[in-house]
Amino acid sequence: MQVMQPEMYQVAAMVGVLTLLILAVACANLGGLMLARAVTREHEIGIRIAIGAGRGRIFRQLCTESLLMATLGSLAGLSVGCVVLRIAAKELDGPGWVNVTPDWRGLLFTVGMTLLATVFFGLAPALQIARQRQRKTVARQILVGAQVAASCVLLIVAGLLLRATQHALYTDPGFGYEQLLSIDAQLGHHGYTPTAAKAYLGEMQSRLLAVPGVKSVALVKLPPLGHTVSRERREINGRALLMYPNWAEPGFFKTMGIPLRLGRTFYPGEKHVVIVSESMAREQWPGQSPLGQQIGDGDAKDTVVGVVGDAHINALSDDDAVEQYWPAQLDDMPAMVVMARVAAEPGSLPPTVKTISERLDPKVFPEIRQLKLLYHDNVSGVEKIAMVVSLIGMVAVALAGIGIIGLVAFTVSQRTKEIAIRIALGAKPAAVLAAVLQQFSWPVALGLVVGAGFAAAASKLLRVALYGVSNLDPASYAGAIAVLLAIVLVAALLPARRALRLDLAKTLHYE
Repeated sequence: MQVMQPEMYQVAAMVGVLTLLILAVACANLGGLMLARAVTREHEIGIRIAIGAGRGRIFRQLCTESLLMATLGSLAGLSVGCVVLRIAAKELDGPGWVNVTPDWRGLLFTVGMTLLATVFFGLAPALQIARQRQRKTVARQILVGAQVAASCVLLIVAGLLLRATQHALYTDPGFGYEQLLSIDAQLGHHGYTPTAAKAYLGEMQSRLLAVPGVKSVALVKLPPLGHTVSRERREINGRALLMYPNWAEPGFFKTMGIPLRLGRTFYPGEKHVVIVSESMAREQWPGQSPLGQQIGDGDAKDTVVGVVGDAHINALSDDDAVEQYWPAQLDDMPAMVVMARVAAEPGSLPPTVKTISERLDPKVFPEIRQLKLLYHDNVSGVEKIAMVVSLIGMVAVALAGIGIIGLVAFTVSQRTKEIAIRIALGAKPAAVLAAVLQQFSWPVALGLVVGAGFAAAASKLLRVALYGVSNLDPASYAGAIAVLLAIVLVAALLPARRALRLDLAKTLHYE
């Protein structure tokens, strides 16, 4: 079993990967433009070679040009990035201590990425220009495939996050969080023994119940949406699931608003019994009654006495909600948290709780948290991540669209004579259009397959932020691929359609 904090660093890692994909798409665009520019320099390079210029010297010149472009772009990107980061930190309520101005490490990383981008995306065009092999289409097709794959990853991840945000906003978490407060006295940190902690918590509950507006109170070891989450990976009927254990008092389910589906709740002082969630019962004993079933190994087995509704107490993002509840024992008391349900606005109760705590022990300062605010903080975090990734996806799609338009336009310009002859001989526009676009069909298809596969692997990092949505959600993948196909098709058709409006006489005469 492991106790851990939510792994939000995985989300940061995912955003970093997506940002690098943006860089890859932009560099692929530049590589395509440099390949297209090679045609206009064919005559120049031929003259240079004819008068004695070595291919190595021409190659160095072209690499220098690529490095200059990358350096100017990096400097501009640093300036714009600082401005964007300041705006983002302000709009997203970032902590005041965060300094968005890049230090020497940021500058070193920028220099390294500049050199890397120059080598990978400037080397191939420079080699082709130096060898005067500009008319090769393989490099352009590879660039199209790379752009489509990167854009596919970004759109799928954005779709997953948008679906997760929608699910979090409109799906009941399984417990009534609006009028709940958690009161964590952290008695274990103040040296309380189990017996002393039980006395303190019992007195706290009694005084809270005497406060007008407090409907019920109960103890739980791991409060909803808490700082720590206890979980263990378990394989049930061949399926790997995360099981979330918890320890609670008999009145916990009533206080939380978790419905009892089968059986009963705990009796005071009861041991060796367990209550499971509906998901747990369905997965562990399909088609059977879970009541009376045994859980555990060897002699340490617990009997299932009840089944409660699914409640995403420990993990809003886990759609399985495989949870188990054991009755709290005396040794658990120093770690127990008081849950209080009120009839009115929960924000009015914290001052009263502080007063009660001061009277019980002036050295104890309980942490009081409103679950309504915690829930909205969790949901708003997903909304912000979805917004950032969606913006990244939009930028990537725009760049990919521009790049594909440029590459198709370049291809059309190379095949102007062929298109004119085909039309003059009576070829139908649809057939000519298909012939022009055919060479881009396989890189687009391959890019979609590679992008979907990479997204499926990389989206596991986002599992902590996907509220009730699988990282293999079919709707997100299908929607992203459909949108990208539509954009690619439009981007390819625009320059190709213009080719069909050529003046045949002028084109053939010029050629």
